[in-house]
Amino acid sequence: MDVDAMLHLATRLARKAGDLAVERISTATAFSKGDAGDLVTEADHESEALIVQGIRDRFPDHAVLGEETGLHGATGAEVRWLVDPLDGTNNFVMGVPYFGVCITACVGEEPIVAVAHNSPARRTFAAVRGSGCTVDGVPTRMPAPSPLRQATVAWTQGYGVDIDDPERNRAFARLERATKRVTRSWAPSIDWGLLAQGHLTGLVAYRNERWDLVGGALIAEEAGAVVARDATGSWVTVAHPDALAHILDAIELVPAQ
Repeated sequence: MDVDAMLHLATRLARKAGDLAVERISTATAFSKGDAGDLVTEADHESEALIVQGIRDRFPDHAVLGEETGLHGATGAEVRWLVDPLDGTNNFVMGVPYFGVCITACVGEEPIVAVAHNSPARRTFAAVRGSGCTVDGVPTRMPAPSPLRQATVAWTQGYGVDIDDPERNRAFARLERATKRVTRSWAPSIDWGLLAQGHLTGLVAYRNERWDLVGGALIAEEAGAVVARDATGSWVTVAHPDALAHILDAIELVPAQ
């Protein structure tokens, strides 16, 4: 399996899709998607088509699961790619330059190659399992974190999470009390890069969609973070090793053994 070729391809396609979105930011038309207030634009669809075609041309035996168009290729393919072509569509529609691209290659359920691209900044965070994390090709590692009271932690949640979800509201309120700041960017592709560089101490995901979670966690892990999941699969917490236990204590979450 040529993971170097997969990484090169994912990086190239993420940058092309990101540039496409940046070009469309002032002209894109938004449409409602689903019942939870999510949005989609023609830029989402054009970017996904570009990425899917690029992967299928280079690796015809691989499958691709796109957020907008579903599965392309065989269900039982050894390698399956997850593609979020425009992560942060709501920001994009408002003209807020905080959106990106997530491309992840998995063998079974395990991510082996991941790219998270900050489209407006044209910064690319990438990882191959066991080979470390890079930003624009330069290796990066998380520095030692600040105490949790002085730390900034990102929060992300799925669109299906109800505003009155008691588990979500309890954990979020406790995290706000325990940290300097909890950010909600609605663009995990950007948050993963900030975490990998140590600008964020951790990220808490609740019932999040897999497109921008699986690969992002790999990028952070290869930059030195550790990942904890609860037994239900609802919670994923990613943080510097010196901070993870403090974040889990703050939100009263017990990781799966």
